[in-house]
Amino acid sequence: MPEVEFQCPLPNGLHARPASTLAERVARFGSAVELTNQRSGACANARSVLEMVALGVKLGDRCRLSFAGADADEAARSLRTFVDEELPVCDEALPAENTTSAACELPRGLRASCSRWYTGTVVCPGIGEGRVVVVGGARVPPALLALPAVAAAQERERFASATASVRAALETRLASRPAAVEEGILHAHLSIVRDVGMTQRVAAGIAAGRSAIQAVAESSSHFADLMRGAESAYVRERAIDIEDIAFQIIEALHGSRLRSPQLDLAEDSVVVAESLTPRQFLALEKQFLKALVLEHTGGTSHAVILARSFGIPTLTGVADVRAHVTDGGGAVVDAHLGIVIPDPAAAVRRFYAREQQTLRRREERLARFTGLPARTRDAQVLEVAANVATLEELGPAFASGADGIGLFRTEMLFMDREAPPSEEEQFAIYLQAARAAQGRTVIVRTFDVGGDKPVPYLDLAAEKNPFLGRRGVRVYPGQAQLFRTQLRAILRASAFGVIWMMVPMVNSLEELRWVKARIAEARAELDASGRRYDPALRVGVMLEIPSAVFGICDLASEADFFSIGTNDLLQYFMAVDREDAGVAGLASARHPSFLRLLSKIVADARAAGRWVGMCGEMTRSPRNLPLLVGLGLDEISTAAPEIPGQKAAIANLSFAACRELLERALACGTTAQVEELVAHFREQGAAQNLLESEFVCMDSDSRSKEEAIQELVSALYVAGRTEQPRALEDAIWAREAVYSTGLGFGFAIPHCKSDAVCANSIAVLRLAQPIEWGSMDGEPVRCVILLAMRASDQEGAHMKVFSRLARRLMHEEFRERMLAARDRGDVLSCLTQELELPPHRIG
Repeated sequence: MPEVEFQCPLPNGLHARPASTLAERVARFGSAVELTNQRSGACANARSVLEMVALGVKLGDRCRLSFAGADADEAARSLRTFVDEELPVCDEALPAENTTSAACELPRGLRASCSRWYTGTVVCPGIGEGRVVVVGGARVPPALLALPAVAAAQERERFASATASVRAALETRLASRPAAVEEGILHAHLSIVRDVGMTQRVAAGIAAGRSAIQAVAESSSHFADLMRGAESAYVRERAIDIEDIAFQIIEALHGSRLRSPQLDLAEDSVVVAESLTPRQFLALEKQFLKALVLEHTGGTSHAVILARSFGIPTLTGVADVRAHVTDGGGAVVDAHLGIVIPDPAAAVRRFYAREQQTLRRREERLARFTGLPARTRDAQVLEVAANVATLEELGPAFASGADGIGLFRTEMLFMDREAPPSEEEQFAIYLQAARAAQGRTVIVRTFDVGGDKPVPYLDLAAEKNPFLGRRGVRVYPGQAQLFRTQLRAILRASAFGVIWMMVPMVNSLEELRWVKARIAEARAELDASGRRYDPALRVGVMLEIPSAVFGICDLASEADFFSIGTNDLLQYFMAVDREDAGVAGLASARHPSFLRLLSKIVADARAAGRWVGMCGEMTRSPRNLPLLVGLGLDEISTAAPEIPGQKAAIANLSFAACRELLERALACGTTAQVEELVAHFREQGAAQNLLESEFVCMDSDSRSKEEAIQELVSALYVAGRTEQPRALEDAIWAREAVYSTGLGFGFAIPHCKSDAVCANSIAVLRLAQPIEWGSMDGEPVRCVILLAMRASDQEGAHMKVFSRLARRLMHEEFRERMLAARDRGDVLSCLTQELELPPHRIG
């Protein structure tokens, strides 16, 4: 009996995707194939993905494939090649958990009113409040399990019919082109329905005299228990998917839905459950689903992945939460802090109503910039585009104010499937993208596979260093038909909108000319068939390789535009693997040499008369924005949620000042020197007015010192003066713990020094009703003036302003003027004059 031994080369172990690929290869042969994990001694049918995943094969485990049958030798030779050349590139990055640990303590404003709360792990941030709906698991009624079996042949036929029904329902849902996240989950569920191991175990149960329902339930329990015993958290999370599919098959056998009535939401609700299946989540009415709280589900469960895609505030790992909430009662979920508060008191509800109002006001402020071009104070325009990978991302991107799509990652269309997309499928997607853009530019990157993006059906040979091997354009000559199909689809879609085509990983002019020749061939084919396309379609290069950077002048003879891919360019330029935590710190995008490289790119592109943009992680950091503005790029492309904030920040910058900053950064010798320059620029930059009208709150309804400080910090957060409101609030309370800032005469001056504030700021609160502050004269406070200064401020502005304020408060005329001010303008005028602030410092 032939055998193939190998050592598992997969960093994430043998999880579902590589196991599916292995099972597909085994299915080509008639022989029985068994996989053994020699570490544990456990065996599995290599045709069953579930059995193989349950083996818990980890990186480095010794494994053995054993063959028995007429074509055993041929199968062994094929699988030997597979494990040597294809299995190493079958791995994929597992879904990131994107979790945040629970908060250690409550905000100051909650401590007096919240006596009971429970902590969990944040997997999707946000705040939600509503009626508690406790949802039970998908359980088969005992009466159904007790039904006696009929003839085995009938039970087998019923099972086959029920399985076909569930499979058809999943395929129908897939055909409707759901969102990418749901599509991936549906594919995973289809693999469970088709799994040989589960089918064989059900058949064995029926042969032993059990009903089809009993056999499905027992088979499900068997495989779910195997999954739950796995070392990998990701594999453990798949147990509920098996139970979900089994439940659907049992429903089909029963002939009617066994849907839980708790899934019918009719008002704002907080759903609480031990765990939730994907189908249960999808059945919930999203307009009423305000938050999700789960006891045991991890951050990689399919229900959690779906919740994140819908933006539902979600906590997991909230121990025994069902025992601490009342079904039908109320709850607040704070998925920023990581807490759920059952039966919240009125004060707690008020606290969160104010928090949600702050979030809405900040969103409204940023929304003012979504429909406008990003323009600096001295009229320099910089397009801010979005990076997307699916059609579903286009709507949110344009709603966020994207000026275009700076990077459409088409390789996602080729991944997570058994065969490549057809020309018609691609054309339909690119066409929808062009139409959704409504005249805005969509830069479509041709498929960029290889490296960290393997596509098993392409049969790319394993490489010792895939990041330096066949990636991007280097793959195309060996996949000429696949590339031709994509070129035709992109060209056809270009007739319906503004589409530009971008080629990844270009190293030389020869490669670009080869691509242009293939485009010419595709155009000729379309001409011959009478298909329309844009004859002026722009073709550009994604700059990721240093040799291409130094060949811009040559590439410009064929390229219509350039886009800087900072992720790969940085790691290739710095010779640092960005995935290796041990050296990743060496690859700073603010390294002087890298900034000089970027400056050269823009200068050379300009000299060649070419448009130049940038996509990659460098565009996402607010610290980098002044440098990017200073570079003089035509466009930056970033994640859609970042766009409103980026546009707002650009509006507060001066191109001339940013250019001067860049010139000084280029002259630096170390990254630390650049960091210091950038930090100083942010302190002294454009939007550094101490006081703006947005920081003045008139006729405040705050009822306590805690609420007053919350409101002042919220004003700075809404205005963009802090991205860390909790840290700023903590700094203020740390000062209050030393002594009361109630100076008397009805005034308080809370103050702090903290780099949680972006720039030195003064905020004012005029109260509708006086509040207790613990003032030195025992009188309640009617006016609060917050001084929030940066800890790195070297000019002593903190004490200068505080001293001036304290002196002016001794004068009755100043106090009366502040208390009699009719509006924000009066407050601004008073403080400008009395504190001797330069007029230009007041907005």
